[in-house]
Amino acid sequence: MICYGISGNAFLDYHQFGESTSRRCVHHLVTGLVSCPALAEVYLRIPTKADSIKVTTMHKNAHKMPGMLGSLDVTKVHWKNCPTALKGQFQGREKYASIALEAVVDHNLWFWHASFGFPGTLNDINIWEHLSLLESMLNGRHGQIDHPFTLDEKPFKKLYYLVDGIYPSLSRFLGTETNPSTRLDGSFKIEQEAARKDVERGFGMTFIIS
Repeated sequence: MICYGISGNAFLDYHQFGESTSRRCVHHLVTGLVSCPALAEVYLRIPTKADSIKVTTMHKNAHKMPGMLGSLDVTKVHWKNCPTALKGQFQGREKYASIALEAVVDHNLWFWHASFGFPGTLNDINIWEHLSLLESMLNGRHGQIDHPFTLDEKPFKKLYYLVDGIYPSLSRFLGTETNPSTRLDGSFKIEQEAARKDVERGFGMTFIIS
């Protein structure tokens, strides 16, 4: 049900599972994954200051970008078995029903933030406005992992994410140059887009595993 998006009654003939039993099994599985300390403390935790130092150091060495926490982007997952009643809500410009996944991925393909389940009709901005990552920036919790760094011989305190041009202009977002006017701007555009491939590789690896 989770991997293929099929309904609960699909197991009625093969496994002799009713829809309510299938839903209950999925609920127990997800609850167990979230409540298991061995998994939650490693894979479902928020980053600490020590984590941010390690990640920014890695990105400084890999991409020559000090202060970079990761790359933020959205991808759409095709929902092949979307119920007809929900297609209007989940069918966006791709002309097929899809579910959006927004994530922050570092160079090692570690997902530091992931939010899944948004209808495919929403764009990146609509999804961003509903994220817990934005809430952490507004309530000050995100600032707890900040640490000072130097960029172009200038001191900075706020760590940042690489994003594409659709995201708003925020102090924690480093977007690409849409129309570079100088050679320096053009070089930065190439380097920024190359570093932002981390999140694309993360999405690709997720789909291969699933």
